Amino acid sequence: MPIRNGAWPPTSRDANPSPSPPGPANRSTMPKVAGKSGASRIRVSGCIPGPDAEARRQMADIVDRQTRSRMMSGIRGKDTKPEMVLRRALHARGFRYRLHGKGVPGRPDMILAKHRAVIFVHGCFWHRHEGCRYATTPATQPEFWQAKFAANVRRDRAACEALMADGWRVATIWECALRKPNQVTATCAALVSWLATGAPSIEIGEGDIRDTE
Repeated sequence: MPIRNGAWPPTSRDANPSPSPPGPANRSTMPKVAGKSGASRIRVSGCIPGPDAEARRQMADIVDRQTRSRMMSGIRGKDTKPEMVLRRALHARGFRYRLHGKGVPGRPDMILAKHRAVIFVHGCFWHRHEGCRYATTPATQPEFWQAKFAANVRRDRAACEALMADGWRVATIWECALRKPNQVTATCAALVSWLATGAPSIEIGEGDIRDTE
């Protein structure tokens, strides 16, 4: 059952070369939640924020447990809409990359070997984008969700640390920065500038590109 008007999930990691421009995205996969918007800042050093920094708002779950389970099982793990739009934008600018590389910590969504850089496209809901309006917590079984989210954040942080220790540069792009065409353009421009600087890491969310809209 497709989920309408919601956030996209985390990416799973299967190797796939990208010799030609990716095809069109077909659906959005993050459950729609209410909440206030919060700006983030581009970070060019460090890794993913820890669980203590997560916004702890809650949302009322509007479906029963069985329906929620069925919805979650249908969420895509790779080739999500935000991933696809960013791939196309980078490809149009002449960048070539590998997808979900095996043997690379965290199996990043894109690997740009020429720049010794990797890109993660993270769903704000699942990966707990700090201060983001989409990083809410369902009211149903909050302890379960908090434990799941904390595990995701720990895994993301461990992957980031392992990558940087191995000499990789790490970009984290949040799905809230890829929801509209002008946001995709601005996010891609910021990412391309980062690739040229040699900075070790960058994090881009909706608030970082708002002034360019």
